[in-house]
Amino acid sequence: MSRVPGERKRARFWWARFWWVALLALAAGSAVWWRSCGAAGLDTRFTGAYRLDDGRLVMIVPREGDTLRYRLMSGESGALRPAGNLVFEAGPGWSGSDPVEVTITFGAVDSGPPRGLRWRSAAGEQRGERLALPEVLATFPSGELALRGKLVLPAGEGPFPAVVFVHGSGKESAVDSYYNPYLMAAHGIAGLVFDKRGTGASAGRYVQNFHVLSDDVAAAVAWLRTRLEVDPGNIHLAGYSQGGWIAPLAATKTEVRSLLIGYGPMVPVTGEDRWGYVHALRAAGFGDAAIREVDAIAEIAGRILDHGENRWAELGAALEAAESAEWFEAVRGSDSVVGFLTATSMPQWLVRLYAWWQLQGDVPFIDRLYDPVPTMASLDVPSLWIFGAEDSSMPTGWSIDALEALRAAGRPVEIEVYPGAEHGILLFDESSGERTLLGYAPGYLDRQVAWIRARAGLDPL
Repeated sequence: MSRVPGERKRARFWWARFWWVALLALAAGSAVWWRSCGAAGLDTRFTGAYRLDDGRLVMIVPREGDTLRYRLMSGESGALRPAGNLVFEAGPGWSGSDPVEVTITFGAVDSGPPRGLRWRSAAGEQRGERLALPEVLATFPSGELALRGKLVLPAGEGPFPAVVFVHGSGKESAVDSYYNPYLMAAHGIAGLVFDKRGTGASAGRYVQNFHVLSDDVAAAVAWLRTRLEVDPGNIHLAGYSQGGWIAPLAATKTEVRSLLIGYGPMVPVTGEDRWGYVHALRAAGFGDAAIREVDAIAEIAGRILDHGENRWAELGAALEAAESAEWFEAVRGSDSVVGFLTATSMPQWLVRLYAWWQLQGDVPFIDRLYDPVPTMASLDVPSLWIFGAEDSSMPTGWSIDALEALRAAGRPVEIEVYPGAEHGILLFDESSGERTLLGYAPGYLDRQVAWIRARAGLDPL
């Protein structure tokens, strides 16, 4: 699950966002050094699902450091910041802090997770009881690597249907920070989340290579089938953002009952990258002529990155000439390779060094040319694709066109689009000139639960 605007780390920015990792790794000669120094600790004491007196379900997981995030099934969500011993406060919207709108006071955590909490908002105060959802922390093998996973089980007797959640492009620990297993377990479905290789407590090198990562997902399914609490013939995959590339590929390597894809692409990484500057240009009022000019620069960069051609001098000249173009400032800093190149103060030799470091070797860091359409065309597994109509990160329209063609060809594809929603299916306010996130679109969380329950053969809630 990649992070949303302001938090997520997107696939197309791989060689821009993490260039310093390469330099540190080369200087120190150790990826272990990077992982130990770069990993941020999360406060997981309060993680879980809680049932409020009025029946509402609230899921709480760490956000970063000692900050938590709460999520309600209605879509309301906020960042909880420490305000005292076992006391946290949240302001308006996805990350606001002032004025305080929600105060949560947890029960004692000395001998384990809190048994409950006290919830206070403008509507009054009520208590919440932590749901007894058993958790299994384990490591499982994927080839020679050991990956850390967490299986969250529903209350009661199994075996249960289960969902494996497929990590987005970020480096955060999914085991420590994902709420999704609690969402499903609270509704009768076991949820397995794992730290992808090179993140959290999992071994290996951090990559965004879909072929490698889909092997890890298949290994997670294989391990899940060994658990007596799980029905081995009733396993599903749910991939979000970059996981939308990975989960269908994993479904070609292991048997699953269904695929749920949230704001994932049906274009290659190069298509997602192109959308980054196309969206920025359109938002600034530019048309097809400007897009064609930027396409030409992106083509040169692509010949370098994807085909190993030595066209760096040509790229430098094109970027220098672009500085006088009317569209330059609109593209500068956009979520694309061209956006990075037009904004960075890094010298070209440093960019070249990092590109070489990532692309050399038998297993590339990422396959920017991987086309997900043939993969989906080969699958008979039912799938639901959920999009935000105003996604600035993933090309919703282009992805839907590809899926509609697959559906017309007889593939069992369902599509759901939430109007006014960004990446992550998050609503936003744009009155300040930038998108301020407000929370999830109403019905988004319920839709996921209902669809998986139906595919799993469970009764509607």
